Amino acid sequence: MKKVDANVINRVAIEVHRVNEMNGWWKDREAIIRLHANGQHQVILAALALVVSEVAEAMEAIRKHEADTWTDTTTKDTFARELAGATVRIMDLAAWTGVDLGEAIRAELEANKARGYKHGGKAA
Repeated sequence: MKKVDANVINRVAIEVHRVNEMNGWWKDREAIIRLHANGQHQVILAALALVVSEVAEAMEAIRKHEADTWTDTTTKDTFARELAGATVRIMDLAAWTGVDLGEAIRAELEANKARGYKHGGKAA
């Protein structure tokens, strides 16, 4: 993965966060941070729970819908859209926390390349 690809991921993450701020999703979260000693931790943990809920919805889409619908990007509640929902939530959180998500993905991919076949024989 090239650095330019990592930069594209970061630009998308910043746009995702900008849209979520405009839509009011960060107003209450910022109040929690101001009002509570562990507010930032609470906000991050809640945001991660939302990622988990999107992944659970992707699992539900697989159970409820036929395989020929899984890649449908235009219909709400499809496997593709739920994966996108999880990705959007991750990008939003990364942009807010200042995580260079593109570089982190690039570094993880490079590390995975070096691990070899099934990371040395792992089962899963």
